[in-house]
Amino acid sequence: MKVMIAYGTRYGATQGVAERMSGWLHENNIDSDIINVKKDSWPELSNYNGLIFGSGIKIGQWTKEMKKFVKKKKEEINALKGPKVFFVCSGYAAIPERYQEIKEDYCKMALDNLGVSVDTYEAFGGVMNVSPNSPIRWLDKKILKIAGKETPDFDPNGVNDSRDWDKIEKFTQKFIRIIKKA
Repeated sequence: MKVMIAYGTRYGATQGVAERMSGWLHENNIDSDIINVKKDSWPELSNYNGLIFGSGIKIGQWTKEMKKFVKKKKEEINALKGPKVFFVCSGYAAIPERYQEIKEDYCKMALDNLGVSVDTYEAFGGVMNVSPNSPIRWLDKKILKIAGKETPDFDPNGVNDSRDWDKIEKFTQKFIRIIKKA
């Protein structure tokens, strides 16, 4: 059994999720190819038994490369016989009052607008790195500091990782149960 894990990331949070997911798949005897949609070639989905794909969110938008990937692979995604699941990483998804809105807007509505159907979708927290050695440009850092004011325990000079690894593992385990039944 082999799964493609395709991701779009700006600063690495979504890549970290993809890598952990791959580890959990491996622990369950499922091989995976991790595809950075910005840097790697896009293999045919017919070579896979399932698909996990996800994007980081910045100012309410997926990465442009993930949008391109989904638009180009739309027919393949919809035709894939195995399970397919989608996720986003967004700092706002970690705020309980914003979670459902983020999940619906950035997952369900975005996928519906692109004409893609999946078995399930989820929104995870992200990473807001506003530390002095952050790779984020100064304007983006300023925007993150403003946005971070909504986030509990936000450190305006640090690395704020709001990814819930238990939730991410449960999502991955759900995918594993689906693919093993297929």
